[in-house]
Amino acid sequence: MEQNEPTLPAAENRRLTLIGRGLLALSLISWCLLMYPLLSGGPLVLDEHCSYWIIDSDLPGTSLMRSLDYAAIPPLSSWIQIGFLKVLGKSELVFRLSSALCALGAIWITWLAGKEMRSPLTGGLAALMVAWHPEAMDEVRIARCYGLVLMLGAAVIWATIRWQRQPRSLGAALFWSLSSIALLWTHYTSALLVILSGLAVAVSCWWQRDLNRTTLSRLLLAAGLVILLGLPLIPTLLRLKLWGPILNFSGSDTSIWNLIGPFWWIGLPVGGLVLLVTLRRRSAQPVSSSELWFTATCSLLPLLILAVLSSGEMSSLANPRYRVAYAPAGACFIALLLTQTRHWMTSVGATVVVLIAAWFMSPLGPWDMGRLGSPTEYEWRELNAFIAENSKPGEPLLVQSGLTESYLVPALTEDRVFLEYVACRVSRFYVDEPHPRYALPYIWNPQSGVIAFFQNLLNSWKTDPGSFWVAAATDTDLNQNSLNQIRAIARETGYVETEQKTWHSATLIHFQQPTNIGK
Repeated sequence: MEQNEPTLPAAENRRLTLIGRGLLALSLISWCLLMYPLLSGGPLVLDEHCSYWIIDSDLPGTSLMRSLDYAAIPPLSSWIQIGFLKVLGKSELVFRLSSALCALGAIWITWLAGKEMRSPLTGGLAALMVAWHPEAMDEVRIARCYGLVLMLGAAVIWATIRWQRQPRSLGAALFWSLSSIALLWTHYTSALLVILSGLAVAVSCWWQRDLNRTTLSRLLLAAGLVILLGLPLIPTLLRLKLWGPILNFSGSDTSIWNLIGPFWWIGLPVGGLVLLVTLRRRSAQPVSSSELWFTATCSLLPLLILAVLSSGEMSSLANPRYRVAYAPAGACFIALLLTQTRHWMTSVGATVVVLIAAWFMSPLGPWDMGRLGSPTEYEWRELNAFIAENSKPGEPLLVQSGLTESYLVPALTEDRVFLEYVACRVSRFYVDEPHPRYALPYIWNPQSGVIAFFQNLLNSWKTDPGSFWVAAATDTDLNQNSLNQIRAIARETGYVETEQKTWHSATLIHFQQPTNIGK
């Protein structure tokens, strides 16, 4: 990739550098303001209970095993969360803090990438768009992997640019491969960015006729490291593919606009309009066409691929969270378009218009809580607290958490780890005493053996411990039916309901054997 030689006057370069750094500072301050909902985020949401289960379980095993064999994300973000909780203590804010701080890192790295491609002004505009990105905002505020995904997505873009500039550099090749490996071990759908960025380096070397022995050895080394360290993830991908047809219940008729997101179908036309308006007044430092192609390919092409995949059996890929990894590339692409004018104020103004238009078409505003602060999660925290205060250590917990994986329970009743995973909404985050946890199924088909399994399970508890708890979501017909079925089985096996707590969207029942009441 050719490097742009600055041809602007020194004074103008200094001014653009100051403006770019000012935009970076504005982006970082924006992050502080936009993360304010974390301070009053409230109880863990359902996805966060899944994240915490990877870290902490009643059953033997490691976070690596739980992540690769049962959960839907690799373990890198979980390991970072473990460090935060050990150093700063257990609280909802600390649990979420690692994702938010990674998002802060993503802003800074995106600035470095944009600066590397063109100028500090480009970096500043790209950083501002990442800080205010409407599809990343809600995802990085919760204790999941997406803040880290955003940061590593920016790191891969920056590493690719540096490697394209120095194709013979061993350090640049290793920087790209390590960033790519870390991204793969954070989220599986980010593999598209790794593949496309690696191909971009290879194409760049071929286009510049720089495929000599040195550059080829660097390409093979970097690709070999990514493949070798990515191989342990293959069995998990095969498992998710096998589970996919059962777990994908998103509507497949989602419009193409929702699949791509308002940042693009509003942002890109606005950016293109500014480009057309300013073609006659371009900057004296033109944008490299290869950089435009690279950032466009790494941002738009994955979105189109995900849109195609989500139209079939993998309908859940329509969720905006799977587009987070490509936000830094998209921000750099639009920033490159908007900095082809000589006037920095035009570029900044156009960026503000892009963001306002994208947020205007988004379902949530920048300071809306999103999934945080839901009344349902407050109810579940009260439910967890009641169990923690009133249960005996070792009393079994049967949980209908509302996770989609409840559909798989009839097929995996003998897998204790899986049943505990799906029951994770009664979380060790709030209920720290040891309790056997079992997930309840959505579908109670007698032919699957699931009814017989729970009958045998309840019979085995008649003398020891002689009681158990049922915690069930009741906000859907499937959840309510699951609760009704386990109540019927409990009565058939001789248990009586001795205590019941009911909320708007959840129910907690204590079942005991008559001979055990009062003990």
